This record gives sequence, C-alpha cells and structure tokens, in this order.
Amino acid sequence: MQYAAVDAYCLIHILEVFKAKSVTEGNSVESAMGLHLSQLDLGLKQIFDTQQNSNKMCGIKFGEALEMVQAIPPDFCKTVPISDEEVTALPPDQANRMDYMLSQIVRKYGDKILLSESDRKPKISRKKAKKSSGRVANTRSPTEGGEEWQGPPPWDATSGGDGCPKFLCDVMVEGLAKHLRCVGIDAAVPYSKKPESRDLIEQACKEKRVLLTRDAKLLRHDYLLKNQIYRVKSLLKNDQLVEVIETFQLEISEDQLMSRCTKCNGKFIQKPLTTEEAVEAAKGFQVIPNCLFNKNLEFWQCMDCKQLYWEGTQYRNAVQKFVDVCKLNE
Repeated sequence: MQYAAVDAYCLIHILEVFKAKSVTEGNSVESAMGLHLSQLDLGLKQIFDTQQNSNKMCGIKFGEALEMVQAIPPDFCKTVPISDEEVTALPPDQANRMDYMLSQIVRKYGDKILLSESDRKPKISRKKAKKSSGRVANTRSPTEGGEEWQGPPPWDATSGGDGCPKFLCDVMVEGLAKHLRCVGIDAAVPYSKKPESRDLIEQACKEKRVLLTRDAKLLRHDYLLKNQIYRVKSLLKNDQLVEVIETFQLEISEDQLMSRCTKCNGKFIQKPLTTEEAVEAAKGFQVIPNCLFNKNLEFWQCMDCKQLYWEGTQYRNAVQKFVDVCKLNE
C-alpha cells in the first residue's frame, strides 16, 4: 500500500511536467515524426501519430491510452514560446481547463481500474478450500462440551452395532490400548506410526470404533463425526483405564482378563496347546524356556500374530493387578 501511494504521488508530479510539455514542445512533433522507430529508445513499441485535427498533439498508441489522449479537444493545447532551459507551469485558465478535461477522462475510463468486491477479499488457498467428503463439519471448541462423552457409541445395538465395545487409541494413549486388551476390550492402534488426523478418523469410522486421544486439536477436526472421539483426561495408564471403563460403562469380569493378545489385539485359539504342540508352533518364531517343559502348563496362541502365552508368574501378577485396578473384588 505504501509503494502504491508513493507511485501515485510521483505520477502527480509527472502529470504537471506533461501539462507544460504538451504546450512548450508542441512544435517539435513534426521533427519527431521524421525519426525511425529503431532510433527511439522508448522501452516499449510506442507509435507516434499526428492527430487528424491538429499537428501539435502527440498521441501514443498504447492500449486504451490512445482513446484517453484523443478525448482531449484537438485545439486545446497552444504553443507558448519559452526558453529550452526551463519548463514553466500552465497559465491559470489553461490549467483549470486541463484539470477539467482530465476529470472528464477519469469519469469515463476510471471504472477500468476500480477493484471489484472479489478483489477486496483475501484469497483462500486450494488446500483450505477442499470440500469435505459429505460429513458435517464440527466447529465447536473443546471447551464447548466436546470433551464430554454424549453417546451412543458406534457399537451400540440401537445404532446398528454388534454390542462389542471397540476403541482406537492414537499414539498419545498407546499404553492405554494394551491395558484395554488386558481386560478383554478390543483396542486397536493406528495403521502407521505417524498417522494424519484424517487417517485416524477414517479408520475409526470404517471399523466403528471410538477414537481415544489426549490431543484437543482432534476435537475440532473438519472430518469429525458426532460421538466418534473421546479425549482422555487422566495421565497415568491405570487411571486412564478406569476413566474409559466408567465413561463408557463397560462391564469387566475376571474371566475377561488376559483374553486378548496384548501385542496385536487378536483373539486366542479356543483350545489350549500342550507343551509339545507349543514347542512345534514356536519353531523359528518364539523361544519357549526349558524350565516350562516339566510344569504341565497350557499354552494359548493368538490367531492373528501367532504369539504364544502361558499361565506363568507374570500372568498371575497381571491378573491380580487388573482385578485391583478395576475393583472386581468389590
């Protein structure tokens, strides 16, 4: 804006010079016409013409500028003999008449340089102007109730779900996913290690899961569906687990504990393996400690990732831990 203002200010001074030169150099048009265009250092291909009604007006064919010059009466400029060393201003009567004619020209051609309403509005980048894929945009802020669960969840039978709770935990609550699996809840993680927000929401929608996160920005995402996301408030994993159980009113029993693969969220085979069968299944994949061979243990295998589990000391400690966290004894 400052540059444009300075440019306009300079043009006012240039206009005053042209006003004087149009009078003082009127007689030099004929000599200028005798020059070849190749000898004129004008920067642009400007063609000099002598107006039909006067040989003392020099018009420049340069787009619509010629029409503006031709709008000046041909008998307006008169030669005023002055010295070559100085350029004087126009007499008051001629200056007033020149200003009047210029104002007429501005009125006639001024609309060609006016800004339209669309020019006054800031441009929007194409990325921001992308249309949403048929989903209702969520414009609420996290402080407007977006953090509180309002239900029903996607798995609810009234919404066409199968009744089995399913969650998707982003990288900020990935530890919560393992805790949910330990209590028998279906808890998936993103497909990639660094997913985009839109990818998370699309995965949750496709698999009919509730997205669990601690990222408040996800609550304002344009592609967010209603009741598709919940922001976990607790920091510690045990507290997060209790918060999710209470918020979604999940029913946890001791029989559900350690019934899912904590590695991939898969389900276990229905019939346990013997020690011999487990050793055969673990070849080239997992090492079974020799100390387990004589303990007559049962082995459970994940149907998805083939990971083997057995009821050892770690298993019993884990069961007791989640009995206490979920307060199943009470």
